[in-house]
Amino acid sequence: MKVRVWATATASTVVVLLLPSCGAPEPGAPPRDGKKDGGPPDTSKVVIEGDASAPVNKIAIEAIADLERYWGTQFPDLYGKDYEPISGGFYAVTEDSPAPPCTTAPEEVAGNAFYCSTKDVVAWDAQMLLPELQEKYGDFVIPVVMAHEWGHAVQTRSNFTARTVTKELQADCFAGAWARHAQDDGVFDVNAADLDSALAGVLDLRDTPGTSKIDPSAHGSGFDRVGAFQDGYDNGLSRCKDYRDDEPMVLALPFSDIQDAVREGNAPYDSIVNGVPYDIEDYFTQVYPELANGRSWPPLRGIEPFDPGNPPVCGGASTEGYVLFYCVPDDYVAWDNVVGMPRIYRQGGDYAVAALLATQWGLAALTRLGDESDEKTSTLRGDCLAGGYTASVILYNRPQTSTFHISPGDLDEAIKALLVFRGEGDVERQGAGWARVKAFREGVINGAQACLDYEG
Repeated sequence: MKVRVWATATASTVVVLLLPSCGAPEPGAPPRDGKKDGGPPDTSKVVIEGDASAPVNKIAIEAIADLERYWGTQFPDLYGKDYEPISGGFYAVTEDSPAPPCTTAPEEVAGNAFYCSTKDVVAWDAQMLLPELQEKYGDFVIPVVMAHEWGHAVQTRSNFTARTVTKELQADCFAGAWARHAQDDGVFDVNAADLDSALAGVLDLRDTPGTSKIDPSAHGSGFDRVGAFQDGYDNGLSRCKDYRDDEPMVLALPFSDIQDAVREGNAPYDSIVNGVPYDIEDYFTQVYPELANGRSWPPLRGIEPFDPGNPPVCGGASTEGYVLFYCVPDDYVAWDNVVGMPRIYRQGGDYAVAALLATQWGLAALTRLGDESDEKTSTLRGDCLAGGYTASVILYNRPQTSTFHISPGDLDEAIKALLVFRGEGDVERQGAGWARVKAFREGVINGAQACLDYEG
């Protein structure tokens, strides 16, 4: 972010403890495409080039067996012709492997997984990439990576043509549709936390911030890739089939100037916590009358960064142990300015902090509007309003009162914050990271008005 969370709107103290954790998505049932293919897949016919006993490769083999089964059933319904199984082989590559087809050395696969259409093969780095992803994001991220590569195989079989970034997003969409099948039909034992973790893994595979959408190597920002995956998960293969250039919209944001690029889009922590709260106040001062039939925004009574050794009191109750909260009875937003939020800044980036702060103003707005929804719904609406604030910064539509601009990577930082920085019990009280990311995206794309009746 260039300088130029969450809780519910109830009558009691509203607080959230921010600790690294995994959320639990519980999206509503989407339209399903085609037939059900349930149960563990038959792996007996899957032969890979590489160590089939390696833990990551065993998971990959299970995914391959089901992906071939799944597309063998779904492809004819989607495209009106039979699916051709992948014929060139599957390559689990290490530094000691021979060079797989489409490469000249195993080093070319390092840190990557790919489908090569000229040889009809799938290859992956079984030494570094998949083990590292598994360690950070759990087992299910491996099948998700494989499902993305099968998306490219499907594109070859369907003669899909588009920009590189569109192909990548469609492959993410296909992966999301397959993930829904794998979860619903019991192919893999996938709980809500597993899906949140896999989604966080998708964020790690984003483009370098600042990459243009027309770059021939562009894969999409984390914001775009996560959105495409959720699109497939929620809306099925038919939606993915309809992807075209700029549909869905690609938010490839450039750096605003050389200094922003040199800083990689990150402003100092102090400039964020000392400036963003007042920018969010400015935003709600201007947007609230549109949401409240012309009524003016009542400024918060307080903005209180605190030392966790001496936390503030909310409604007469202690807030010890909390990192970020909106206090309903006393109408203030507070955050741990010594340990908690600085750690989020270090791990998540400047806009992770900004977005989480904005969710609390979203809850304050809902309180002022008399929102009486349950805790999970009001949390989602607060996240959505944080997305509305973010849209305002992207559009730079308050030039007379705000000098803030979005930097490349900021949207990804916001999504990661909603997925990763969760406290014990947050999922049960507030809902899954998956659902919160969807709500934030709704606000970014459709603005604050869309948040008032948002149900998830």
